[in-house]
Amino acid sequence: MVFSQKKLELTHEKILSKDLLLVMLISFLAGTAITTQMGTLPLYVAHLGGTKGDAGTIVGILGLSALCLRIPIGGLLDKFGRKLILIIGMAVLVADFLVLNLNHQLGFLFFLRLVQGAALGIENTAVGTLASDLIPRNRLSVGLGYFSIAQTLPQAIGPLIGLYLVQNYGFNSLFFVGLLLTVIAFLASLLVSDHYEQKITKPQLNQRLTNKDNLANDLRQAKAHRLSPKQGLLSVPVLVPSLILSIVCLANSGVTAFVSQFAIERNVSNIGYYFTVNALVTVLMRLIYPKFLVTIKTSKVVFISLCFIIASLILVSKSTTLISFLLAGSLYGIGFASVLPIMNAVVLNHVSDHQRGRATAIFSASLDVAYGSGAMIWGFVAMQVGFEQMYLISGIFVALTLGIVMKYHKLLF
Repeated sequence: MVFSQKKLELTHEKILSKDLLLVMLISFLAGTAITTQMGTLPLYVAHLGGTKGDAGTIVGILGLSALCLRIPIGGLLDKFGRKLILIIGMAVLVADFLVLNLNHQLGFLFFLRLVQGAALGIENTAVGTLASDLIPRNRLSVGLGYFSIAQTLPQAIGPLIGLYLVQNYGFNSLFFVGLLLTVIAFLASLLVSDHYEQKITKPQLNQRLTNKDNLANDLRQAKAHRLSPKQGLLSVPVLVPSLILSIVCLANSGVTAFVSQFAIERNVSNIGYYFTVNALVTVLMRLIYPKFLVTIKTSKVVFISLCFIIASLILVSKSTTLISFLLAGSLYGIGFASVLPIMNAVVLNHVSDHQRGRATAIFSASLDVAYGSGAMIWGFVAMQVGFEQMYLISGIFVALTLGIVMKYHKLLF
């Protein structure tokens, strides 16, 4: 295939700038600080004399708190810029971990997790929006794939680090390391350059319109970015990708919540490796999948990736050995590695730069809702039909997204 010089230049446009690497570092450090508590916080609650119900409430309040703040934070990001909001979120997260090191009361722990969730919602939405500003628009899906590695790695190493610290040095070391990581992330946030330009005022607009070159350039950019007055935060290119990812994550939430219990039923040990393999394969695929986008249409990449996810859920339902569980985790990693950044890029490519904060918040909130409600929904399903049938149903559920992609592929891609 012969490419024009212009297309080659666009294809090789630089993605990993200094600022994007800083944003990735912030996301990785903050994410690791949070995920070290994934498997250890219930143990800490029990250590303080709490019940399983207390542990479930304290663990779950983080996601609920983050979800409630995402949409308002998205608006603030578009109004006041990205860096200021990120610094505020990181400062709150540092303060939260500092108090965790000083206060060891069960009742206060609930409040601290509530604050931690709010800070996480601010940080996640801010770094996601910052990353989209720093990545060239024509390479968003590739750049967001690289950026999401910084969000995936903590899920693989965070729980392992947390358990190691608690088992060898106690709970104080867990919160001290979390504080150290968040302090470094806060300092890194001070070094990031904010490339966001706020909406111009009416006098500035009048001045800009007097310059024919500026006006012509604005018109060319609007046409290139395919933005029209009808396109915005509640348009099909924003809501449909969010819906597709929400369905995928809703299906996967059943694996995240119940695969350990399912493995016990199947007499399979060391099921924790499922999550490690899943995360590592996801990272590997996000490094190499951009090569596929050069030769394969984006819609086909999404369609094939969704098929991998469906296959992984079916395989989970039939798994009786650790190897088959690990293979299922690998298949999911292959599929999810490209679906998430591509869907995210579709959303951001169909909104203006001044809507990216709110668009990122909507997209992220749809995933929060899926994971937050998924455990309850699939728990009820499992009670009725068992885990094996539950995973088959979740695979069929994801198959619905194939029809959505086929119906809207011309509009989305």
